[in-house]
Amino acid sequence: MKTVAIGDIHGCYTLLKQTIQPLIDTQSEVVFLGDLIDRSPETNGDFKVLYFVKNLEQNPADFGLSKVTVLRGNHEQLLLDALDAGKGSHQYELWEYNGGNAEFYDKAQQFYDWISDRPYTYIKDKVLFVHAGIRPNVALEDQDPHDLTWIRDPFLNAEDHGLPYTVVHGHTIVDEVEIHPGRINIDTGAYYSGKLSSIVIDTPA
Repeated sequence: MKTVAIGDIHGCYTLLKQTIQPLIDTQSEVVFLGDLIDRSPETNGDFKVLYFVKNLEQNPADFGLSKVTVLRGNHEQLLLDALDAGKGSHQYELWEYNGGNAEFYDKAQQFYDWISDRPYTYIKDKVLFVHAGIRPNVALEDQDPHDLTWIRDPFLNAEDHGLPYTVVHGHTIVDEVEIHPGRINIDTGAYYSGKLSSIVIDTPA
């Protein structure tokens, strides 16, 4: 069974379609690592990405996929906080400061419930998928959601994060997919590099 993890999309709808196309009708499992939105270089990119990924997640068989999992990133959380607080709030300004598109804000409300249901982690065999990473030497059930969506240090610098998984994550931009002991980073900054990275992981069915 082939599992494909896809890194931070940030509204790059064209790159997303190019990445998904080779997977159609392969019965692959797809895991999105979060940060679907914000900083989009395309007109209406955030809406197009959310609409498409939501459809993939809810109807994988229509695309010849076995399963689609969508994780929550820090940009999804920023949007939820902005929608909760309303325009003019500190949370709204923080979302805009981090790349939120004011023209997308009103459209985003229709995705609120779906985004709110997105999990922070997903485990497949010995692989842990998460947006940003984990706090080293903290049991998975005790992890802080803020760490799961925002952490960089000390996770990135840990020689051993202390959990019995290979952690596949995004959030921190790298030039190329980086494979380290215990973790793999696949965020290659699609919104400015033009490169949306993914990784194929062979896991038991």
